[in-house]
Amino acid sequence: NFDVNADGIDLFQAASVLMLSVFICLFHATLRNNMHFFVKFQREGMTIQAERLNFHRYISHFRSVHRGSSFAKMRTTTVRKLLPESWGFLCPVHTPDGEPCGLLNHMTSICRISSCYNSEGAIKDFQKIKDKLLVELVRGGMIPLLPKMEHTGPPEVLHVHLDGCIVGSIASAKIEEVVNYLRRLKLLAHPATPEDLEVGYVPLSLGGAYPGLYLFTSPARFVRPVKNLVSLPDGETRIELIGPFEQAFMEIRCPDGGDGGRKKEFPATHEEIHPTAILSVVANLTPWSDHNQSPRNMYQCQMAKQTMGFCGQALKYRTDVKAFHLQTPQSPIVRTATYKKYHMDEFPSGTNAIVAVLSYTGYDMEDAMILNKSAVDRGMFRGDIFQTECIDLSAKRTENVPEIFAKSPLSRDTDNVIDSDGLPRVGETVVPYEQYYSIYNTLTGAIRPVRLKGTEPAAIDYVALNGTNSKGSLQKVNIRLRRKRNPIIGDKFSSRHGQKGVCSQLWPDIDMPFSANTGMRPDLIINPHAFPSRMTIAMLIESIAAKAGSVHGKFIDATPFASSVKEDGENRCKYDSIVDELGPMLASYGFNHHGTEVLYSGLFGTELQFEIFIGPVYYQRLRHMVSDKFQVRTTGRIDQVTKQPIGGRKHGGGIRFGEMERDALLAHGASYLLHDRLHTCSDYHVADVCSLCGSLLSATVIKSDTQKKSKRHLLGVNTVRPAKNFTCQACQTNKGMETVAMPYVFRYLAAELAAMNIKLDLRLSNRREAPPSNESC
Repeated sequence: NFDVNADGIDLFQAASVLMLSVFICLFHATLRNNMHFFVKFQREGMTIQAERLNFHRYISHFRSVHRGSSFAKMRTTTVRKLLPESWGFLCPVHTPDGEPCGLLNHMTSICRISSCYNSEGAIKDFQKIKDKLLVELVRGGMIPLLPKMEHTGPPEVLHVHLDGCIVGSIASAKIEEVVNYLRRLKLLAHPATPEDLEVGYVPLSLGGAYPGLYLFTSPARFVRPVKNLVSLPDGETRIELIGPFEQAFMEIRCPDGGDGGRKKEFPATHEEIHPTAILSVVANLTPWSDHNQSPRNMYQCQMAKQTMGFCGQALKYRTDVKAFHLQTPQSPIVRTATYKKYHMDEFPSGTNAIVAVLSYTGYDMEDAMILNKSAVDRGMFRGDIFQTECIDLSAKRTENVPEIFAKSPLSRDTDNVIDSDGLPRVGETVVPYEQYYSIYNTLTGAIRPVRLKGTEPAAIDYVALNGTNSKGSLQKVNIRLRRKRNPIIGDKFSSRHGQKGVCSQLWPDIDMPFSANTGMRPDLIINPHAFPSRMTIAMLIESIAAKAGSVHGKFIDATPFASSVKEDGENRCKYDSIVDELGPMLASYGFNHHGTEVLYSGLFGTELQFEIFIGPVYYQRLRHMVSDKFQVRTTGRIDQVTKQPIGGRKHGGGIRFGEMERDALLAHGASYLLHDRLHTCSDYHVADVCSLCGSLLSATVIKSDTQKKSKRHLLGVNTVRPAKNFTCQACQTNKGMETVAMPYVFRYLAAELAAMNIKLDLRLSNRREAPPSNESC
């Protein structure tokens, strides 16, 4: 306890001790309530590899903001919510669905990070900036902080904070003038106010945030541009960079011509540049996303990063671990303004396919789609997959014995894939288990050829040399293999509106329906049931717009919210709806106003009863292909402990038949099929069991030269062995020995229980009584 009136007691000492005590109490309370944060730190996921699967994925890696994987397992949803101050800084659409939803966010297309460099590329002198800013604040009416205690505070005087430190105070009546003065200096590019200065004015309120003027100049902050409506001497509207802290206390209106429900006492001081400023780069590429259901736009942001396209301009010389390449990509007819801004034509990722919305056969149910086989043969959606194998012999050598790439000098095989330097020839096709490079041991002189793994052939696309050792021998290379990936049944495709599906049939061109006007046959048929529940209206508009654009020979602008933007109180768009604008363009070339056409059946040649909606839609081929995922097995490796088939596609394993699959077969009454899956085709085992003592583990072989061990027989073959081959070690007789078919894992269970001194007693149906013991009780 301190007596402030007593002599010799320093007020600053008392305050510092009091603050230290409060800090210790708060720290212990926080530590006790949030112990899992202090105990379990995040040890992985700090850095990620910038994958060049396509340009969408590559650019998204540099615009992403992750809250931390430790929040993914928590039950609270507070950290996942989109807060008001994140408007314009974090995209509300571009976030994954599922576990990382709301944790992995992406910055909007106009958001940027303040850095240590100014607009001219020079390093900022933050101390000089603060000194100049303090001079301007004093000129505006701030009283600098003196080395004495302040007895005044809100509401008479508000404090000024600069990068977290109190630098002075301003009277409440003059603080708004100082705020306007600082913003005017920002617009005039005054040297005292950097362009990314954040002027956070928190006004007086009841129960709100602590009032004051908070200024921030430090790097690593979100900033975004908005229009400042304050007129300068030249009369032009200037762009100002604002931060998330000050945004919550500013009056910013949307460019729709309205006031956002504001009162006259709070007029708007700033205006958004465009409604699409709230979307990320990838979300801005979706045409007319304002006409789609919100989850569909989220799905498209994820699928755009999984498309096959042009992953890079220097693909010829790249050695990525895995890369996808579309052979015949096209530029979309319907595109947004962002598409041209970011030069996405340099990295196309899809094809303009003629899509008919039609239930033509039974092969288009549940998001399945029918592809025109002739269109695929002409090159539609054809692609390649590149896989690079990095071979470093210097890291694999043992006992300091160097190995190099070389071919055996005795080899006279000119048709071999391996060239004279021990590396494969570029352009050669290698089949599975064929030799494609060889390694020479300099100590033993042995040549060790390496064979191609996998089940499909590959072409040698590129061989890159990564240097030699001190003696000039080649020891590290990158070999890039190319595998064809033409569309087949089971491959995944998607439009730009989250309408994903798999190919169910490659239908012959002669059996596809054809148009009565043009005779064209669709490249792709989807089911009409894909639209009512998903409400992807923008895909229907895109089909009409792409048809109008193709007949007129021009690209169609599909920027979202374009019809809502007003300039000088007038709407930019001259039409009431998009269809009213596109319909006359179609009608001028003889097409229906709403994009429908009369089709004839390709099977019967008769006219279809209803008009069919048909037109070009930009479709993407996704990286998920059945050639990379199918898993089939007849026989193969088994686990050495349980004798059951191993799992994993890479090792040639089987698919797990679990408890739920077992319950399904039991519900259908398929007992023999269940027995076949879980016993015969898994770990079938014939065990010798003593019917006298019921022991499974006490059988021993009677050693005899004349007896021959019979082979294990499977289904339909009698498994009875010759008599008296085994004897029971516990009963010392072979009279009660029987053969019983069982899963091997049951025998393994008996052995595990025996190790814990627990005997498993089997009671057979033909069990015999044990002979009486010779010992008397």
